[in-house]
Amino acid sequence: MLERLMQHYKHAMTTSYSPNDSTYEWFQTELGQTFGILKSSLSETEKELLVTLFHQIQKTNEGNFSVSQQKWYDFLFSEKPIDTPPLAAEQSNVRFYYFYLTKPIDDKQSFEEAVQGILNSDLILWLNSSQGIIIEEKPTAILEMDSLKNLSDTLTSDFYVEPFLYIGQLQKNDSYLREKFKQEQNCFQTVHHTSNRERVISFYEALPLLVLKSPSKISGNLLSNHLVEALEDNELIHTIEAFLQSNLNASSTAKRLFIHRNSLQYRLEKLLEKTGIDIRIFSNAAFIFLAIMVARLENK
Repeated sequence: MLERLMQHYKHAMTTSYSPNDSTYEWFQTELGQTFGILKSSLSETEKELLVTLFHQIQKTNEGNFSVSQQKWYDFLFSEKPIDTPPLAAEQSNVRFYYFYLTKPIDDKQSFEEAVQGILNSDLILWLNSSQGIIIEEKPTAILEMDSLKNLSDTLTSDFYVEPFLYIGQLQKNDSYLREKFKQEQNCFQTVHHTSNRERVISFYEALPLLVLKSPSKISGNLLSNHLVEALEDNELIHTIEAFLQSNLNASSTAKRLFIHRNSLQYRLEKLLEKTGIDIRIFSNAAFIFLAIMVARLENK
């Protein structure tokens, strides 16, 4: 259906949702996919037809935001450039989670309580009645994927709605955070419109899908600054490459590098603490292999 609409409206249609862009009429499919069509390209008859076929998205009421929510919303979505993140300077990391629901829910408070029971955050920004962002201001490096999948199951059973949860990278709290967020959000919006998406997926699992779906969107700007800095560490990049060449075998890697296995584990833990990437997990190893290729192509 979306492909046919895209063929009809061409450049007047977008699948990159922007809550502050009032030049579009925004809609959502039964699968939770969002799209917008320029108001200037829609007749009243066409709009009425679209409203009967899809859920029309209404912008969230910012008046209901807390002080913290409003600061983050302004930082992430305001048309004015804001260089200083709302996060305290002494906090070095932040992680964003992006959720899409297949239909709107009325009991947002209970939804938020369910989310807060799993994630270490009470900062949830609703962009509309079925889509939002969870901001984890004190993230742990290690992702508890089983807990996040349990959260998805809980939301499905309690609210009778199918949620899609996309887990962002461990981002650095710096002046580039807003741009990194936009790149990451755009990546997940593209992945969400694919037919083979999972209900819970991390950025490390999403990047290969993005390569297949929309290779033109792949760039070094997608990578978190923590990872970019890690890939500039010669010893660490040498260790990563040796680990990949040894098929993720720690003993073989240690022999290849002529170091003790404990020294290798220390380096891998250093990578995990800095970037949130556990290269001992296959999907993470596949991601970092692609990330290295992307970074090298950018530097050519």
